Amino acid sequence: MARFGLVAQRSRGAAFFTVGLGLLVACHGSGPSGASAAARQRDPGLPCGEDEVREYFCDDLLPLSSSRPAPEPYDNCPATTDIRHGAFKAVGRVAAFDPSFTAYTRKRVPPGHSCCYGWCARVVVADPGRASPAACRDANGLRESFCMRELESGTSLPASNPFDHCPAALKPPEVVAFAAPNSALFDVSQTAQRRRDMQLADCCYGWCSIAPAGTVLKSSQPKIK
Repeated sequence: MARFGLVAQRSRGAAFFTVGLGLLVACHGSGPSGASAAARQRDPGLPCGEDEVREYFCDDLLPLSSSRPAPEPYDNCPATTDIRHGAFKAVGRVAAFDPSFTAYTRKRVPPGHSCCYGWCARVVVADPGRASPAACRDANGLRESFCMRELESGTSLPASNPFDHCPAALKPPEVVAFAAPNSALFDVSQTAQRRRDMQLADCCYGWCSIAPAGTVLKSSQPKIK
């Protein structure tokens, strides 16, 4: 169900961490988009659609048993839970248990009892031509970045291969940025590094924010005496 490893099989047709600022009952509209959203509301384990990202939430404090458990060996985890707040606006209101991301998380986060859940959220794809510069050349410049899972069913404005399941540019979510521009470019180098480090099929974006006058910015470079 989850698409997280670099060797994970991708879902190409009808589309398959976080995140929703508001909850959207996805049964509006009579077109294909409204119909697919309504279907995912009934079955939150269905793939995400085009320009939708799967976001995740993991919890160690869930009950030890559930009237609707996840499949073994994760039957101490509920099969579904409410969507938590994340980066983008969620599609639907129910998050489905994700065995693949649960296994990934349990190997990396002791004591290894996490239960992880996923849901779809709508990404705001942006015009690359209007993107803020990634490099900070201003004295008050603050380099910022944002990473998310690659889009299972692709995007209407893809980056170049082999990152064609990542939008070429997007509007970063306000909750993860000091100052979110209207458009931030896909960052090939950061994406490649994150995929090597985390073994997750992520897409990363970078931009430069300008801090207000009087803000103290700490340099990441050592001082030279």
